[in-house]
Amino acid sequence: MRIERISMAAELPVLLSEVRGFLKISHRDEDAMIAAHVRAAAEACERFTGRKLISQQWQLTLNDWGADVVELPLSPILSVDKIEYWTAGAFLEITAVNYLLDRTSYQARILPAPTYNWPGPEREVEGIKITVSAGFGTGHNDVPHDIRLGLLHWVAGAYDAGEIADNQAVIMAEKLWQPYRRVAL
Repeated sequence: MRIERISMAAELPVLLSEVRGFLKISHRDEDAMIAAHVRAAAEACERFTGRKLISQQWQLTLNDWGADVVELPLSPILSVDKIEYWTAGAFLEITAVNYLLDRTSYQARILPAPTYNWPGPEREVEGIKITVSAGFGTGHNDVPHDIRLGLLHWVAGAYDAGEIADNQAVIMAEKLWQPYRRVAL
């Protein structure tokens, strides 16, 4: 399975005004640098937790359906936007009524509807494309409060110290993110 991000999050998971308030900065002169720190913090949080924060679109490319159940390696899944398979020299979209999205399992998965069988792609490699949206929601208020607070701590550590390794603010951020961390079993 190949996973490729199609679109980035449309907004930051914390507002610049929140970061300026947390850092006790009254001017906007450093907003570009602060935004860069927020993006870096968001990426660090996503790596640490295994979860996407703000809605992003991803494409999964598969060779086959496996055992009829496609486990999605992204979390949390907001929607399955499109499923396509290769046939007659082009990708053909599968109608949404023909599959189910199971978000109640630890790892979200897609199953064929009870009366539907996945069609076999007519090429052995990269014959299936699944497009999904992942994240807690579309806006910063959809991100859980303790994750957002951890982002503020992480940014403070990067802003004040200029480095991340062994930074107490980053350790605090990771403690706040810990309950959301996905664990591979």
